[in-house]
Amino acid sequence: MATRPTRLQQQACDKRAQALLLIAEAARLDGGTLEKEDLGAIVNRLAGMSPAFSPEDLVFRAIEQRVRVLGLPGHTAELFALLDGEMTLLDALLMTDDEFKSLAERMEQELGDV
Repeated sequence: MATRPTRLQQQACDKRAQALLLIAEAARLDGGTLEKEDLGAIVNRLAGMSPAFSPEDLVFRAIEQRVRVLGLPGHTAELFALLDGEMTLLDALLMTDDEFKSLAERMEQELGDV
């Protein structure tokens, strides 16, 4: 990113992250099949609308919002950013609330404050 995003670009990214959360939540609620690859394509389309943010930035913003909605400590999003291996942030967006909270608790126990 060559320049710092404007306040309006920041707001737009937050709205796109919220849309991403709503799409994942809708899939969880109705038991539909939203695969990680499908969600990744949605992320790429949403991120492609803005020159200021990458797909990774968008997904991280969505994780930050989900952490807030679930009432988890603010540093939990940074713990999720440390995910590696087979588990990704997209996987975390597709988890149920209970699974998400459980993973956050396990990561907190293993890694502590970042």
